[in-house]
Amino acid sequence: MQDDFSLSFSTLSLSRGNKELFRDFSFTAEEKKVSCIMAPSGSGKTTLLSWIARKLCAEGRIVSFLFQEPRLIPSATVLQNVLLPLSNVLPPETALRRAADFLERVQLGQKAHSLPAALSGGEQRRAAVARSFAYPAHILLMDEPFQSQDLKIKLELCRVLRELLAAEPRTVLCATHDIREATEIADRILIMEGSPLAVKEDIRDVQSQPRALLSARLEALIG
Repeated sequence: MQDDFSLSFSTLSLSRGNKELFRDFSFTAEEKKVSCIMAPSGSGKTTLLSWIARKLCAEGRIVSFLFQEPRLIPSATVLQNVLLPLSNVLPPETALRRAADFLERVQLGQKAHSLPAALSGGEQRRAAVARSFAYPAHILLMDEPFQSQDLKIKLELCRVLRELLAAEPRTVLCATHDIREATEIADRILIMEGSPLAVKEDIRDVQSQPRALLSARLEALIG
């Protein structure tokens, strides 16, 4: 596996149909940190992450993606869902150990042989997190990863995510419009607005700032 945590691009312009999403957008992620892009729904965040994933894969980089939905295979067990992507990049025994280990880390070891239908919504999200982290990539892209979850589950998923990142750091780029989600997981937050999207505010060292004051600031910036 290539030991490369870098994620950078410059003067990127992207469109969707006739709509211009980004124009001359440049970005360099902080390595082994979580950067969140906050922008309205439908503004182009998913298109940006998809472009980044394609670019990295074209360069021969390994990238992991945590989608808006869990995207678990209904007919496969939880363990099989986590194991499947690993089978292409790791020896069988190593892949099995890693899949089982990450299920334990997200407290789903006891559900390893259950089908996704037997899991709650929060548990399905945990399984998706385990799958994305088990895949041995230094770059993790996340697209509204905890949407549609109630606050208790969302905070628990954010806690699990931070624990996994502390144990095995990644360079993470997360697209979201959720203030609570961003303040819980991000080290850096980019507020973007307009059409095409442009950076309105670039907030660093998020985790060192008082949560209430930061949330109020984000509320004011997002409007």
